[in-house]
Amino acid sequence: MDLIYIILAAGLSKRFKSKQNNIEKQFYLINQKSILEICIENFIKLNLDKKLFIVVSEKRENDAIKICNKYNLTLPIIGGKSRQDSVYKALKKVKKYNPKNVIIHDAARPYINNNIIDKLIFNMKNNVSCVVPALNVSDAIIKNITNEKVKYLNKKDYLLIQTPQICDFKKLLMIHEKVYKKQNYDDDSSLLIENGFEVKYIEGDPKSLKITYEEDLHLIKSILENQHMKNYTTKSGIGYDVHKLVKINSKTKDKKLILGGLKIDNGYFLEGHSDADVLLHSITDSIYGALNENDIGYHFPPTENKWKNCDSFVFLKHALCKLKEKNAELIHIDAVIITETPKILDYANEIKNKISSSTGINKEILSIKGKSNEGIGFIGRKEGIAVLSNTTIKITND
Repeated sequence: MDLIYIILAAGLSKRFKSKQNNIEKQFYLINQKSILEICIENFIKLNLDKKLFIVVSEKRENDAIKICNKYNLTLPIIGGKSRQDSVYKALKKVKKYNPKNVIIHDAARPYINNNIIDKLIFNMKNNVSCVVPALNVSDAIIKNITNEKVKYLNKKDYLLIQTPQICDFKKLLMIHEKVYKKQNYDDDSSLLIENGFEVKYIEGDPKSLKITYEEDLHLIKSILENQHMKNYTTKSGIGYDVHKLVKINSKTKDKKLILGGLKIDNGYFLEGHSDADVLLHSITDSIYGALNENDIGYHFPPTENKWKNCDSFVFLKHALCKLKEKNAELIHIDAVIITETPKILDYANEIKNKISSSTGINKEILSIKGKSNEGIGFIGRKEGIAVLSNTTIKITND
């Protein structure tokens, strides 16, 4: 294997935490995703054909396993007490893959510039042992010797070092073994330089900010939002469906009302060609609408016998596959069930759980609510149930 990626996320974030916020920065949520997940997604967008590993603290192992399962990654590596120790433990774990080079990145820098990655790989040749993105210092800098005495430094003599960094795997592992528990370095390039290896610098990206303090979140959120605005188009779709509500009698005593896959025993059932799940039909239609993919009747004609008594999750899962095909992602689903019976408030949470467990849709983006028709019309007379849904998606433009 030529290349392996390692994301370091084992830090305790002592400078980031506060009385109001006691979570490590790499697990802080931005738009329902942890900073570590955002970092992973930005690497995955590179269409990696390489191995990607994450390094976490022992107490975060279970959280990290869930993240690895979500993104189909190898199980997490447990890091050490320092950054250097975490890198060393990771290098030993991935040694079996015999990589030529390794790219190491700090999860605290969630913005990933694709061009930087390309330049790192391109410049890793000849006798270079490590390639590092770096920025020139723009502010005046001083060395604070005492409170009264300072030493002015020439900013032209200094660089701000960033990650990701690419290193020769065997050389880096050898040096880590040599200095293990003897001396601690802030990054891998410093370790290599101090031990006589050649390091090359390329121009870094000012947007690749490192989150150190809680205040840093404001700026990185803005950068990440701008990044996603360039990559995504937001669209919405409306879905509507209505089915006849029938009172159960001796001949239909085994029937149940089905809403969102949940079977409700309230003395009524919905009549239709499939299982007549009016809620799933409406949601499915709203997804098709957002994708410009016609409607549920187009994909599953009610004139075809093979859809008779069909579980409506078949239809919804088809719509979700269409989402994936078009590189789209659900942002929010809002559905209102218009009925006199049952009282939707009593079942809304169960319905959301059922939809989530059956399809993988995040329960947190589902809004299910009910409205009465106040005794007016066929719905008011308990002759039918209608559902109106609105789904919002984002589609990647790349």
